[in-house]
Order: sequence, then C-alpha cells, then structure tokens
Amino acid sequence: MFKTPGKRILLSFHIILISIWLGSLTSILLLQICKRSLPAAHFFVVDGFIFAVFDSVIMYVSIAVAISGLLFSMFTKWGFFKFRWITVKWIAIFLLAIIIIFLASPSINGLAAFSDVFRQICESNPDYFTFESKVVFYSSIQLATLVFLIFLSVIKPWGIRKQRLKVNRKVIISSGLIIGILLAGSNIMQYLQLQHYRNLPITEINLAQVADGSFIGKANYGFEYEVKVDVKNNIIENIEILKNRDNFYARLAEGVKYKIIREQKINIDAVTGATTTSKILMKAVEDAILSGGK
Repeated sequence: MFKTPGKRILLSFHIILISIWLGSLTSILLLQICKRSLPAAHFFVVDGFIFAVFDSVIMYVSIAVAISGLLFSMFTKWGFFKFRWITVKWIAIFLLAIIIIFLASPSINGLAAFSDVFRQICESNPDYFTFESKVVFYSSIQLATLVFLIFLSVIKPWGIRKQRLKVNRKVIISSGLIIGILLAGSNIMQYLQLQHYRNLPITEINLAQVADGSFIGKANYGFEYEVKVDVKNNIIENIEILKNRDNFYARLAEGVKYKIIREQKINIDAVTGATTTSKILMKAVEDAILSGGK
C-alpha cells in the first residue's frame, strides 16, 4: 500500500494527466470552430495539428490515466469494487477506451487524410464533413465523460458497497504485470515494424526517362500490393490501385495516388493518418515506373 507521500505524488500526476486530456480535447473543439473562418486551403494545417494532438497527446495521456487509476485501485484503500462510484468510474473509463480506439481515432485519421489529399477542394467532398462532424461529436463525448469522472471523484456519491467482492491483490498485480509486459512487447514490435515501413527509401525518378504506357508495379510487405500507372508524354496521368488491404486505414492510404499525380513525383509525404500503407503503395508505384524506363 502507498503511504501518504506516495499517494500525493500519484494523485498530483493523475490530476495533471486529466488536465492535459481536458485541455487537448478543448483545443480540438476550438480549432474546429475557428477553422470555419479560414480558406479551405488552410484546413490541412489545422487538421494536421488536430491529428498530432490526438495521436501524440491524447492517445498516450489516456493510457497513463488508466495506469495511474489502476495504481490507485491496487495500492490504496479505494480498491476496484469497494465503492460504487469507483466501479462506475471504471465502466466510464472502459467506454472511453472504446470511443478512442474504435470511433475517435478513425474519424480524426479520416479528417486529416482527406484534407491532406484534397487540400483546397476538401470542402466539396461530403465525406470530409462527415469525418469533421464525428470528430466534434466524439471529442465532446470524451470531454463530457471526463467532467463526469471529475465530479464523481470530488463528490464520491453512493458510499461503500454492503457486499464486498473479494479481490486478491497479489493475483491482480501479477496478472496486470504479465498482461502489461505482453502488451508492451507486442506494441514495441509493431512500432518497430511500422517504422521500418514508414522509412522505406523511395527512388527519385526522372519522368523524362519513362516511356509512354501502362505499367504494373508490386510491393510485398506481408501483403502483395499492386498498382497500375499510366504515363503519357512524361506525365503520370492515372494510378489505379489493383490490390490493397481491405480495411479503413488502407482505403485512406489510396489517396496517395492523387498526391503523386498532383506533384508528379513519387517521393512525397505520405498521407496523414495512413502513413504506413501509403508509403508501401508509393513503393509499388516506384516499381511500376522503374519498369517503364526507356
């Protein structure tokens, strides 16, 4: 059990994390409101910042909040199910995790990807406004839930349970450590693999040295991606995605073809919110164009 100094340090850390989470959500909502006064060509900058706040701050802070909550439950008198209000808090935190992973994250990635790909014409795409509405809605839900959790922590309603569930602290700690180590190891391996894909080198190709025609390119990274590139008069006229993974982020990554056609080069910035797959698709385009060299 934590002694008083340890409890105070943990509580301070917990409060700071909650404050950062609240501030991040508030900034996202304010940016969405202020964005309406900007030209559409500038939406990408704002949406990119929103993506960065969510991906680099909220995702990690929410995990840290859950961990600090676990430490409170395991090493203080509060426990997990001893008080009804704490049980409600854990239910709310579980629901927040679902919202962040399965609802908020795809919405913010979609918003950033669409404004990155379509830039000044993103306003003409109805899907962009769908993602924008979802971002506002899920950010508001998170904000309201956090305020509710703060209210519970301050008021501490409902009191202690009459029938207490017996919880073996040693079993919980041991299980938590094992699960934590497995999750951490899995995430580290996945992160290293993704970083490898994101840092794949892309060859600078002089389109003046590419013959006219349609060329097939492939890139095999655990899945065989395939594209067809049409070149005419040293200009990339069209890119067709022939084979791609069938998931939300892979479909977002297909927007990289519009960026390549717009910039007329392969070595470009990957699609925001779909970096890994868009980089692999760039490798497939590279393979196609290299096969068309004069």
